[in-house]
Amino acid sequence: MVSVEVLAALDALLWLRTGERAAAYLECTQSTVSRHSRRCLQVFGLAMQKRAGEWCLQGDQALIDLERAVHQLLRWRQGRCLRLDSQHWCGHLLATQLPDAWTCGNSNYLEYQRPHELLLHGVIDAWLCSAPDLPDHPDLHAIQLTAMPLHMMVRPGHPLLQRGDRLSFADLADYPVLPLPDGAFPKAQRILEDHNLWSCPERDRRVQQACWFDTVPVEDLMIGFGTPLQRVTGFLDGCVPLPLTLPITVGEALVVKREFVARSHLRSLLAALVGRATQLAAGLEVVEVLLSTQPGLKVSATPLLQ
Repeated sequence: MVSVEVLAALDALLWLRTGERAAAYLECTQSTVSRHSRRCLQVFGLAMQKRAGEWCLQGDQALIDLERAVHQLLRWRQGRCLRLDSQHWCGHLLATQLPDAWTCGNSNYLEYQRPHELLLHGVIDAWLCSAPDLPDHPDLHAIQLTAMPLHMMVRPGHPLLQRGDRLSFADLADYPVLPLPDGAFPKAQRILEDHNLWSCPERDRRVQQACWFDTVPVEDLMIGFGTPLQRVTGFLDGCVPLPLTLPITVGEALVVKREFVARSHLRSLLAALVGRATQLAAGLEVVEVLLSTQPGLKVSATPLLQ
């Protein structure tokens, strides 16, 4: 009903959020993106509104989703303009050297509802996300790439480090934790809540009554969260792990529509991601790089060259 170029303009705007980034991706002008997007909305009888920084469609999307399905199949068959996006930390870790068929998006999601939606609607073709909060949907297939512990991270010199092996979870109650979006990662959130490591009014009140409050910037004593791979890439800005073990295994996973799991362009993407993970995990015994053993998804773990 519309050309590849017209639908691509609207979807690039939905995906990348700004006309400037959409135009750069499509190698056209912002006015072309705007013109094509308006045309696409008109044909399908839709409107577009920005909510919480995201462009969202309003109206019945049944017809545009059918059109997207055709265009997405064409992208997979031709191996051109395939779209990848990721959680904030995943893309910067693994999506650094991609096959020519693939382009990575903004890689700055701090939740999984939006990329989950974009993937289901065919706006993007693959999504790099975080275990244990993998999507549970019959049309999607998740391929876990890595597995590792989640560490509680603090700045060097943090008072909790002085307790050494005597440190307990009870000792953490007087210090702030990184305020993550409520409900963004429900499985991880439940575990953190069970260990009183989720930002909430009760915890905030206790922090405000601590002896150090008003004498030290809150950011200096905050407890964050990170993985061994984030640490080796400098993503955690020099923070160090506390000597406590959380009962949670995290890791990166690639999610695609189930109908595309045997495509060669998925295998090439997996090879690049696994290669990068293998390279980063060298010498880290706590990091496991997982290779898919499913038919059609075997990949090489040969590290990529810098």
